[in-house]
Amino acid sequence: MKKYGMLAIAAIFMFSLAVMAQNPTTPQRPTGEKREFNQGMRQQATPQMRAERLAKQLSLTDDQKAKVQALFEKQDANRAKSQAEVKKTREEMRAQFDANRKAQDEELAKIIGAEKFEKYQAARAERMKSMQNRAPQPNQGPAEGK
Repeated sequence: MKKYGMLAIAAIFMFSLAVMAQNPTTPQRPTGEKREFNQGMRQQATPQMRAERLAKQLSLTDDQKAKVQALFEKQDANRAKSQAEVKKTREEMRAQFDANRKAQDEELAKIIGAEKFEKYQAARAERMKSMQNRAPQPNQGPAEGK
């Protein structure tokens, strides 16, 4: 009798493992269905969303917020145009990016004022620092000899 009881418990345990392995909470895609390009990827913030976030962060007026949004829309248009230009070297792209950022920073400083722009730069520097701490360094291999 003990043998049949142990066999029944083992069968129930195996059946429960098989049921749990199927995880019914995640929907399954039919075999022919393709995944959308941006599904599951983080979407880029719109100029309106970026302007609202900056307005909250720096306590901007409605007029400043509208001007910042217009600046961000112009930035996005320039970015799309420069991405369409394929035949550029990495150094040319970096130089163009730096020049665009400098011009955009000057325009943003005119819109929001020097004090708020300094606060914006400090927040940007902090954000860049946290991203660098999060990302693995490309030229560092695994630690050897430890």
